[in-house]
Amino acid sequence: MKTVKRVISRFFKERFFDQAAQTAYYLLLSMLPFLIFLFSLLSFFTVNEEVLLNFLEPFTPVEAFLLIEKNLHVILNKNQGNVVYMSLAGAFWLSSMAVQSLARSLDLANGHKRQYPFWQVLIRDLGITLLFMLVIPLSLFLPIIDEALHRMMTHADSVHAWHSWLYIRPAIRWGMGSLFLLAFFLLFYKIVPTGKMAIKTVLPGALFTTIGWQLFSLSFGKYVSNVDYTLLYGQLSGIILLVLWFYSTAIIILLSGLLNAEFRRSSRKRRR
Repeated sequence: MKTVKRVISRFFKERFFDQAAQTAYYLLLSMLPFLIFLFSLLSFFTVNEEVLLNFLEPFTPVEAFLLIEKNLHVILNKNQGNVVYMSLAGAFWLSSMAVQSLARSLDLANGHKRQYPFWQVLIRDLGITLLFMLVIPLSLFLPIIDEALHRMMTHADSVHAWHSWLYIRPAIRWGMGSLFLLAFFLLFYKIVPTGKMAIKTVLPGALFTTIGWQLFSLSFGKYVSNVDYTLLYGQLSGIILLVLWFYSTAIIILLSGLLNAEFRRSSRKRRR
């Protein structure tokens, strides 16, 4: 309980909510080019764009999801030729800005000062960005596996087996998504901050982000579906909700970074 109090106290006292706003801005800028790049990769797989969109839909507010879906279809249909290269370059540069922002925030959470020359820090952050851009496309295999299981079950001879599959399919989706997110955030909290981080010291934050982000996205999506934001923001409602979603996501990521730092601090005290 003391650890949680220290995390919350540091979050407000050290103004991590400002860092979250900065990170949310970079995430918002990098989202569309990265998704375009990701969807362009679908041409190499036997999976439809709609399958991936359906896999992403539970995590995204309705208005924001419709905005993303509309823009993706428009851009992909108009610019088939150079879309991969342009979106890759844009996603790489803008995502590196988000990684640099997160790295600075996590170093602040851990009490580390970035004492290396600017060019070394930049090369390191660009390398981390490139690694994540290679890792994240692995998530494409999740809807592919889900679709393969679904097709396999359509040929099931038993009606009971088919109904059982329809019942457990959402749970399997969430399970696969959760395992991927946990592995991703373990890697994220291990390599993004400066210094060596053991897996056991970043596990609390990775678990908190994986569970907390999914619960928040689900709750936020249900709340938004029951509130008509178009009355207040009009056509900008999708963008406003997307900004709020990214800001909340950044808050969860930074809270988890603080949680890792405080757990590490507590474990050091116990060893003394």
